[in-house]
Amino acid sequence: MTKKKTTIYLDPDVLTATKAAALTSNRSESAVIEDALRSYLRSGHVEAAWDELRELLERVGYTSDLDEDAALAQAVTEVRAVRRERRARTVSGG
Repeated sequence: MTKKKTTIYLDPDVLTATKAAALTSNRSESAVIEDALRSYLRSGHVEAAWDELRELLERVGYTSDLDEDAALAQAVTEVRAVRRERRARTVSGG
């Protein structure tokens, strides 16, 4: 499988722990991160999040004239807005 390059931003403590795990396990940092992501994706957290999103979309569907695609787009927009607010609060120390 061909790998793709990406840029991620990590908390300095997480990055330090990643580097230590890579060094002590004789693997690359990329391999450590990939293994951690694969483990997380298998854990059921992702499916639970999708289930919550589907439930939300179903509730919105009963009270809205939006079709499924428009409702999903709106939900994604709202999630991104919440994440931006959280980052702004974290940066400002609030």
